[in-house]
Amino acid sequence: MPAGTGRAFEAARSERRGAFIPYLTSGYPDAAESDRLALALLDEGADILELGVPFSDPVADGPVIQRTTQVALESGATLAGALRQAAALRGKRETPIVLMSYLNPIHRYGVERFARDAHASGVDGVILVDLPPEEDPETWRTIEGAGLDTITLASPTTDAARLSTIAARARGFLYVVARLGVTGTGGADPAVLELLARCRELTPLPRSLGFGMGLGSDLSRYRGRAEGVIVGSELLAPLLQAPDAAGRERSLREFARAFRAKLGDMAPA
Repeated sequence: MPAGTGRAFEAARSERRGAFIPYLTSGYPDAAESDRLALALLDEGADILELGVPFSDPVADGPVIQRTTQVALESGATLAGALRQAAALRGKRETPIVLMSYLNPIHRYGVERFARDAHASGVDGVILVDLPPEEDPETWRTIEGAGLDTITLASPTTDAARLSTIAARARGFLYVVARLGVTGTGGADPAVLELLARCRELTPLPRSLGFGMGLGSDLSRYRGRAEGVIVGSELLAPLLQAPDAAGRERSLREFARAFRAKLGDMAPA
């Protein structure tokens, strides 16, 4: 059963590195191969697996994740499928699982039903991309009440009042958006260092950087300032170019090994 995402950061801290949080579009390129890719990420040392729930209008996602989402939807991916995948993974591994979803699929599924089924499936936390923490409090309470971490997002443009609300709502960890815009390539906003410091003033929760993170990112600049890194587009992009399932898995494993090796750069001095 879910036990929260905090244990992942404790394990990473004990190994003097940042936590590795890869993103995988659930159901890409189809349900069976998605399960194999997810297990490969767990075997390559993912500390938390972030499963993206495919949605037809992924406004926060860049072209790579949009493409994997389109392929997954064309293969029949659904929120119910993502929950099934989480349950199958939980039966084989203890790695924490987080679902990243837009609100529409959850409302269509039914918030109470979703919260209950997500917990039963072994999901540890939920990221609601398009639901600000000050809106729809009943949805937030229902998800948290089911024992799921509510992982909120903060960006470099978040003002002080909103950041306080975001931090208060967060459970598990804070998702710190490293740059403005959609997911994908691009350097981090210099203002993210100030944002990370402001987050620490408000909460002791681990801070994980996402959006634009990849093998070219200088993780040493986040030493002592962030506790984890979320990486999606750069991991998925080579899969779109791979000729077959074996090539996709090989690419994913190679990326996971290389990126995880960089996370020692984040260890506090």
